[in-house]
Amino acid sequence: MAARLLGLCTRRLLAEAVTRGRLAVPVRRESSSARAVIAPSTVVGKRAPEPTMHWQEDPDPEDENLYEKNPDSHGYDKDPVMDVWNMRVVFFFGFSIVLVFGSTFVAYLPDYRMHEWARREAERLVKYREANGLPIMESNCFDPSKIQLPDED
Repeated sequence: MAARLLGLCTRRLLAEAVTRGRLAVPVRRESSSARAVIAPSTVVGKRAPEPTMHWQEDPDPEDENLYEKNPDSHGYDKDPVMDVWNMRVVFFFGFSIVLVFGSTFVAYLPDYRMHEWARREAERLVKYREANGLPIMESNCFDPSKIQLPDED
């Protein structure tokens, strides 16, 4: 209760000081959480100096419009000749090299995970077995006569 009353009085005194333009009495406030004391300047009427900022002026106050000098500007350079040259270089490498050669490279990549090779190999084995009268599929993956087993000792 007393802290609330003290806070109300402090606010009234600060509001009065602000309307007059200076602090009438030195005011001291206490924070309820950290018990820190906050006190304004003890010198009545003396204000802190306002910070001064020095702005660096732009040497050329007007922005340069590149389209007045070169209406066909592509935005790469101020010089029209270099601007056209840079535009052509960017489009050459962007379209010719990246798109054309890149898509050709992707199109001629080797068989991913060898799916196409596996199908061709299976078709070749089926044709071989049919031509020689062998069954297409066998129950044994390996020839049992070629497997050497250890003795049963």
